[in-house]
Amino acid sequence: MPYIYLAASIILGAAGHLITKAGVTQAGANISALFHPFIIGGVFCYFLSFLLFLPWLAARPVGAAVPAAGLTYALVAVAGWLFRGETLTAMQITGIVAVGIGVWMLAK
Repeated sequence: MPYIYLAASIILGAAGHLITKAGVTQAGANISALFHPFIIGGVFCYFLSFLLFLPWLAARPVGAAVPAAGLTYALVAVAGWLFRGETLTAMQITGIVAVGIGVWMLAK
């Protein structure tokens, strides 16, 4: 069951990054951007991601649990490519694979 929470946490964390990016692209990176609906939505996704991460954290040693959250960054890179048309270089793809392998190694 904790894997479901982890997956949901990772997906919501990535969504939070993408939604926040859309907000700062539209509103700019200033104090008034805090009131932009996308920024508020992104922060809400981060909050839900945090809440869903707690069962995973409770069920695992911290040295294995916390690095799993790094999969969020790999998902953000892939989602940026899929949904925002961002470029993924060979080096970035290698980094995504390395993150996945690193998380797997730390979980063992």
